[in-house]
Amino acid sequence: MNKIGIITVTYNSSLVIDEFLDSLIQQTWLSWQLYIVDSASQDDTLTKISNYADDRINLLPQPQNVGFARGNNIGIAQAISDGCDELLLINNDTIFTAGFLSKLLKSRNQYPNAVLTPKIYYPDNQTIWCAGGGFKPERAYAAYHRGENELDKGQYDNDYYCDFVPMCCVMIPIPAWEKVGQLDEKYFIYSEDADWFYRAHKLDVKLRYCFEPLLIHKVSSLTGGAKSRIGAWYGSRNRIYFLRKHFSGWIRYKLLSVYCGGMLIKLILRQYSFKEFGWRFSGVIQGFRL
Repeated sequence: MNKIGIITVTYNSSLVIDEFLDSLIQQTWLSWQLYIVDSASQDDTLTKISNYADDRINLLPQPQNVGFARGNNIGIAQAISDGCDELLLINNDTIFTAGFLSKLLKSRNQYPNAVLTPKIYYPDNQTIWCAGGGFKPERAYAAYHRGENELDKGQYDNDYYCDFVPMCCVMIPIPAWEKVGQLDEKYFIYSEDADWFYRAHKLDVKLRYCFEPLLIHKVSSLTGGAKSRIGAWYGSRNRIYFLRKHFSGWIRYKLLSVYCGGMLIKLILRQYSFKEFGWRFSGVIQGFRL
């Protein structure tokens, strides 16, 4: 029986943690261990977690906010050390039905070596947030979600390979994780998933979207999203770092120009406010220093 090592990183997650844990405890697949890496939450997240008397829940509190990338690396290392057969990285601002893990593992039987990801909805349970995804080279390798903001009419009800998905929910075979390596902790939050899947693609590690498992994601409930100060600063910082890390020569400078030029165009078109542009510009500068 596959023992799933489930890894989630909490940071002031009090508003979402109960529904997440309730969803997990109700699973019909019983062989799992949850590793909660808490990044020094200042609210009552830890108190709420302590109310769940289940020895499959393992709390790994950190003395400071370690970020999404390092938090997952810590949890994954512990899951592997404990002999788990599968790795499931999942956000704790998600909810799912009792058969969710069983359906993911059914897909594992079909695709034994691939990274798996489910169909993910917005909280209305009918609008798609992500049904696979990829990269757009013409937009400086911006990552995108397939089907985002579309009403689900069954248009993505088939399994297929893709190049990118956010690490909101991904089941990773341990050999694939060890082949690609850890999440790059320089990202802290945002773009660490794009970096990992870009490396995975170059190493021929496959990513498979599986439409039957369904997940609801309370999008950006913990970070404030791409328009927040944190999202704008880290988003721009990390895109610059990604491009500098993976490309060289004239291609690097072309892609950096495309990205920075796109920021200016969005300011001119008022898609960015002056405040948001300032946050992003500051992030760009920091990205060149990494």
